[in-house]
Amino acid sequence: MRDRPKAVTLAVAAALALAGCGDAGAGDTVRIGAIAGLTGNFITAEVVKTAQRVFDDANEAGGVNGKKIEFIVKDDAGNPQRTAQVARELQDAGVVAMAGSASFTDCDVNDAFYRQSGISSVMAVAASPKCFQSPNIAPVNVGPFTLMTAVLLHASQKLGAKAVCNFTVVLPGSEDAVKGALERWEQLSGQRLKVNDMTVQQSGDLTPYLLKAKQAGCDAILFNPAEQLVVPWLQAAKTQGMTDVDFLLLAPAYTDSVAKAVGSLGLNVYAGSEFEPFTSDSLANKGWRDAVTRADAQATAFSQGGYLAAKFMVEVLKTVRGEINRDTVNAALRDMTPIEDPMLGSPFVFGPGESHAPNQASKIVRLTGLRWVVVDDTFITVPD
Repeated sequence: MRDRPKAVTLAVAAALALAGCGDAGAGDTVRIGAIAGLTGNFITAEVVKTAQRVFDDANEAGGVNGKKIEFIVKDDAGNPQRTAQVARELQDAGVVAMAGSASFTDCDVNDAFYRQSGISSVMAVAASPKCFQSPNIAPVNVGPFTLMTAVLLHASQKLGAKAVCNFTVVLPGSEDAVKGALERWEQLSGQRLKVNDMTVQQSGDLTPYLLKAKQAGCDAILFNPAEQLVVPWLQAAKTQGMTDVDFLLLAPAYTDSVAKAVGSLGLNVYAGSEFEPFTSDSLANKGWRDAVTRADAQATAFSQGGYLAAKFMVEVLKTVRGEINRDTVNAALRDMTPIEDPMLGSPFVFGPGESHAPNQASKIVRLTGLRWVVVDDTFITVPD
C-alpha cells in the first residue's frame, strides 16, 4: 500500500473542519472535490497527487478570478457505503464541482446524488457504464467500451484480421455497454465476430477459452481483463503455441509489470491507451511528466487522467465571470468551448448533453521485448 500523500491528508482534514459551510464559491477560495482510493485494495493516490500539483501551479500563477483553488480529496477505500458518505461530505464542504476523481464505485453510487445536488464532475478515471451515461459526469479517459471498439478497429484496419474473436469478463451492470461496443465495431468494420464469448470467469483455467479460439481459427483475440488475468492468459497462449495470433488488450493491461512478466514470450500483443501512451517520451506528454515528477507521483495512465481533469477544470474556472459558485461553474462547463490537448485524440468538452463520453480516440502500443512501443503516432478515432 502506498503512503497517503501529505497534501491529500491535509485537504481531507480541512474538508472535515469545513463541513456544513455550504457552497464555498463566495469566499477567498474555490473548493474543488475529488473521491479516490487512498487506502484499500485499489490505490489511486497518484491521480489526486498529480491533480493537486496542477491546482497548486494555478494558485502560484495567481489563482482563478483572484481566488485560490482548494482541492479537497476524500478517501472512499473502495467501499460503496464510504463512497456515498464522502460525496455528501464534499457537498457539505461547499465544493463547486468535482475534478480528478478516481473511484471505481463513484458513478454507480453517486450519480443520482450528483444530479440531485447539481454537482458536476470532470472525472480522471472512469470504468463503469454509468460514468459515461450521466448528465453530471464527463470522464477525460476513453473508458473500456470505446477502447474495445478502437482496438478492434486496429485489428481489422491495420492488422488485416479477418477472424476476430472476443473473450470478455463481463462485470455486473456492464453487459449492455460491452455488447454496444462490439456491435459498434461490427457496424464500422462490416465484419462479424468469429467468436463472441462473454462468459470468461475471473478465476480458473483459461486454457479452454484458448482452445476454443484455436478451433475457430481466430487470427485476432480481444481480451478485456487487467493484469491478474492477462498474464496467465498470455502464458497459456504461449503453451498452446499461438504465436501467429494477435492478442488485443485494454488499458488496464498496459502496464510496465505486464511487459516485464510476458514480454519474453514472443507473442503478438497490442493494447489500447487511454491518452497519449504514458510510456512515451513524446512532446505531448511533456507537461504531464513535469507535473507528475514535481508531485512525486507515479507516472501511470491514471496520473495522466488526474493531470488532464485538473487542467481542464482550471481552464473552465477561468471562463467564469463574476462569482464562482456551483451554478456558475455548471453553466461554464455546459457552455464551454471544446479544449484541444496533445494528449488526447479528440477534444474535451462537457457540454449540455444527457451523457458525456468526449474521449473517443486511442493510440495503440505493442509489446516489444520487455517494453511497450507506440505502433502508430496517430490516434484511432472511433466515429460516431
